[in-house]
Amino acid sequence: MSFQWKLKEKMASKGIWRCTDFTKLLNQYGINISVSMVTRIVEKAPERINTQVLDAICDLLECTPGEILVHTPTGMNAERLLKVAGENIGIKPGPKPRKSQNVPEIPIDILGPGGDVIK
Repeated sequence: MSFQWKLKEKMASKGIWRCTDFTKLLNQYGINISVSMVTRIVEKAPERINTQVLDAICDLLECTPGEILVHTPTGMNAERLLKVAGENIGIKPGPKPRKSQNVPEIPIDILGPGGDVIK
C-alpha cells in the first residue's frame, strides 16, 4: 500500500503517549469512542474512518488529514494504465484536450472619438 499512517507519531509530537489519554480528549471533544477502538486506530491504519472522528483528531492534534495519512506515489497513474491495458479492459483513450485559442475579448461598449459610447 502506498499510504503511511502517522497518527502515533503525530500524537507523540503533541506529547500524547497513551491511547487512554487520547480517548479522554476525544470524549471531551464530543466523540464517544472506546479505548479499544482508539488503540486500534492508533496502532494500525483503519480501512475506513468516520469523518467526524477524523475531524476531531485533526482539531486535537492541530494538523490536517494529509499529515496523518501520508500518500507515497507509486508512479502508476490513469494515463499510464490506459496506455498499457486500456484496450484490454475496454477503455479507449479520449481525445487530447485542444490548446486554447487566445482570442482577445472584444468589449461590447467602445468609446467613439467624442467620448460617446458606440454599440
